[in-house]
Amino acid sequence: TGAAAMAFLELWRRSQQSRGKGDRRPRSGRGIHLSEVAKHDSLDDAWLVINDQVYNITPFIEDHPGGKWLLLAFAGSDGTKAFESMGHSAVARKQLRALHLGSLQVGTIWKKDAQRTIHHGRSVELTGGPASAEAEPGSLWEVSGHGFLPTRDPVGVEALEHTPFSAFVELADFLPSLGFTGQLRHKIDTDKDLQARMLKCAEPEVLDALSEDQMERAFAAVTYTMMAYWRGGTLDYSMGLTANRIESAKDAAGGNCAISEDAETLPPCLSRPVLALSKILGRPPMIDYASSVLYNWERIDKDGPISMDNTRCVFRLTGLIDEEWFFKTHVIIEAEATHVVSAILAACRALDDSELLTQLLAMEEALWRVVRACLPIMYERVEDGTPKCSEQIFYQILRPLIKSGPLTFDKGEDGEEKVFLSGPSGAMSSLLPCIDAALGIKMTSEKLQQAMSKFKLSMPKRHQEFLSEIGTSMSIRQRILLGRPAAGEQSEHYDALVRSFNRVISRVLDFRWQHWQYVKNFVMKPGNISHAVGTGGTSFDYLQQHITDTEKARLKERFENQTRVATPGDSHWPPTRVPNVAHHPRNEFWSVDGENGLLSREPLVSPPKSSWASSMTPAMLTAFEAAWDIASRLPAICVAEGPVVELCMKAAPKLAPLQDDRALIRLSEVAREHLMTTLSHIAAGCTGVGTGDGRRRKPPSCIEKPLRVVARSVGRPPRLDFTELVLCNWDFTTKASHGITQETCANGDAAQHNLPQLHVVWRFIGAPDEEWYRSIHIVMHREARDIISAIRVGHVAMLDQNDGGVVGSLEQISTWLNKFCDYFDSHFETKGSRTETVMMRRLEPFISRGNVVDLTWEETASWVYCSGSSVLSPAIHAFLGVDHCPRDASPEAERILPIVRRTFEEGRVCMPRNHIAFLEALEKPGVSIRQYCFRRFGAKLVSVEVLHELEVAYNDVLNALGRFGSRRVHLVSRFFPQFASNFGTLHADYEAQQRGERLQLLKMRQRVSRRLER
Repeated sequence: TGAAAMAFLELWRRSQQSRGKGDRRPRSGRGIHLSEVAKHDSLDDAWLVINDQVYNITPFIEDHPGGKWLLLAFAGSDGTKAFESMGHSAVARKQLRALHLGSLQVGTIWKKDAQRTIHHGRSVELTGGPASAEAEPGSLWEVSGHGFLPTRDPVGVEALEHTPFSAFVELADFLPSLGFTGQLRHKIDTDKDLQARMLKCAEPEVLDALSEDQMERAFAAVTYTMMAYWRGGTLDYSMGLTANRIESAKDAAGGNCAISEDAETLPPCLSRPVLALSKILGRPPMIDYASSVLYNWERIDKDGPISMDNTRCVFRLTGLIDEEWFFKTHVIIEAEATHVVSAILAACRALDDSELLTQLLAMEEALWRVVRACLPIMYERVEDGTPKCSEQIFYQILRPLIKSGPLTFDKGEDGEEKVFLSGPSGAMSSLLPCIDAALGIKMTSEKLQQAMSKFKLSMPKRHQEFLSEIGTSMSIRQRILLGRPAAGEQSEHYDALVRSFNRVISRVLDFRWQHWQYVKNFVMKPGNISHAVGTGGTSFDYLQQHITDTEKARLKERFENQTRVATPGDSHWPPTRVPNVAHHPRNEFWSVDGENGLLSREPLVSPPKSSWASSMTPAMLTAFEAAWDIASRLPAICVAEGPVVELCMKAAPKLAPLQDDRALIRLSEVAREHLMTTLSHIAAGCTGVGTGDGRRRKPPSCIEKPLRVVARSVGRPPRLDFTELVLCNWDFTTKASHGITQETCANGDAAQHNLPQLHVVWRFIGAPDEEWYRSIHIVMHREARDIISAIRVGHVAMLDQNDGGVVGSLEQISTWLNKFCDYFDSHFETKGSRTETVMMRRLEPFISRGNVVDLTWEETASWVYCSGSSVLSPAIHAFLGVDHCPRDASPEAERILPIVRRTFEEGRVCMPRNHIAFLEALEKPGVSIRQYCFRRFGAKLVSVEVLHELEVAYNDVLNALGRFGSRRVHLVSRFFPQFASNFGTLHADYEAQQRGERLQLLKMRQRVSRRLER
């Protein structure tokens, strides 16, 4: 159109004007290197790679219909996947060509290093934390120049040598070995002298004689011993597994030592000391952040810095360097953060704006060093590339040792006390709560407030008091706002304070983003989970709330609309245009919205029992009954050549009314569909038995002609496919010995009496495997009504911009896919026959020769893998906006991939019309959930919680879909073992592609925030 042409010319003109600034294209013909592209990642200078071509999108970024933030998230990188998944029009692609700079240099590979931001003028070296101060008087946990570390270096275990707690000290070095084998529990339970020494630790006079330093060291010794006793002696402890148990193990003397699950009750010799210390210290009777991090270290060189090389942990539960590295990293973070705490204390005491500004600058510098120098320590590796703290070892071995759980304390004569204990967590650190309180970062979530109140109980008493004091004082944010100039006035001091304050907020956000990466890498990824619970027993969702609350704490800067991004409410979001997906009336025969899901509206019954037979002439009814009689005899007459055709020819006089084309077309849709299913089975029976010489036998004209007429009237080819084999080939029965109950798909129970059951009507060989294969697909497609309902709900939610509804829709799809996989597994493993390969050889002629052209074995295997003309899998993939076939295949699957693609394409032709219309509506640009998520990200930067929920729910569906696809491979492997390896490789390629399609909205959000900060 003329408008489109004018828009294109305007875009070309603006792109030419931006050449001097954003276009530094190389003059050589070698192309543009990725390192050059990575430099252009800001709003006023943005390059983008799509399909190995580089584009300068700077002049278009403000006019992008999907929002500039979406483009900024991919600026300086490869946006091919996102671009292609959005279904851009030809006009959009033409506009893109006007922004073309050149081709990406051949042979370059995208690396994170190419997009790493280089910060000049800042040292990333550690300061070494506070100097050693063993003799400093006062409270051990006073918040001062030592931050939240103790004011004096922790005392060693030698401080307890001449106290009854020496019993715990003697066990300390043996905890990793004794706990691992289960001998610690055995030793404590059987050594009466050791029990007496441990019980003495709970006596008041012993506790009164301890100094504050000795008390902390004793508490760490007792709680570490308690954990080794509680969690020691199971495979869950030594290997991170929960399914298996060790029956027995040899102790040091060669005898048998029982090894069991986690101890449910702590004996008095452990209960009484730990409860007594807990009461004095005012903390729960559990190993906590203070005892595992803040007071669980010592300097190797007493005059040296607090560094990874010069510190070591005092107590450990394992002998793994991973445990040592994990906890020491947190010690280094706390040591480096002492400068942050000092700046906060000085800022709170600042008497004027100049001093406040100085401390804000110092705070930002210190936080920057914590984020850039301390947090990456966790990922350091040795020379051979092995991580010093393996995510798998942490998740499988260390995390189960310190996780939360219920424990009963046996207090002897005082009875028992059952307590739920929270394991040590980074949320028990006072650092971030202090920063939040000082800066004025609010907690808008009640659940977050409850979680933090719970964690606060595990902090040292003085830290709790300090946080209460700073929380009731005026925050730095409030103080800056008090100095805000009147409307129309300007204040350089105020502007400087606002900019410095916002930079501090940016550093806090960096810290929280990095913490979130810890969670993903050390918990969610090794556990293959989307929602996780920390060692402290609280959901990680509070991290998302923390990030959003931190973003909202920013102060508005002048001209902020050009450089900052707010987090608006729903009312600020522009309307999302989503194409309509029309509903089908429930009374239509192939309505996807009916109570039978993707099955036909009515079951296939004999003409006398049907509702549509009453309108037929007697002759037509007789013809129908004759066709039904032939189809019912197929299992008996398909075993040899000739009987099927002979029976058809014998029944030809009765079938004569079916030769009247007009009469057939005037039949009701139900009658025509049922006749189509019946005649296609009979025709396949004729062609499936062959002629004995390898030639294809045609069905007689009394069957072939009416089949063609009926097929044309219903809009499908005159052949047998999945629609006729499964979707229209079912009926109900109450006989428990046949079929599969409807309810079993939801609850996995065995067949139940007196409940309606689904069963197959027409068969070829009457074998259990044939019955099972068709029945399980009948149940699956009937229960698919829940999938259709979820898609409908998701579509309406997208129209209303109801993110919660979209998430609910995705969760419903995930639940259905996982439940069906469980249902499939239970029925596949319990069915009595294991003759699938032979059964498929018997059934294959009727399936492959029932087509216009005979199928090869590979094509038949592909037909099984794709479920023929079923719309279920293509619809789910279309709704998610992902491909149902890998774009590229490994060498072993190269021959199979084009066959599978062709099977999916040809399957559309054999689908019912309503199913095709439903699928085509889902495939329209703008309908998929993936496109919706990108639009929601790009229109405005929505809250982190929303992005997190969308990302997790979407990725969960991809995981479930991969699991669902693996069951299709399982079928192929059992039916066609000769192709098991090929389809297994193809599915591996599919899953690898799906992993690349996973949404990373939070990472995109972090990328935008950092680029805006620069």
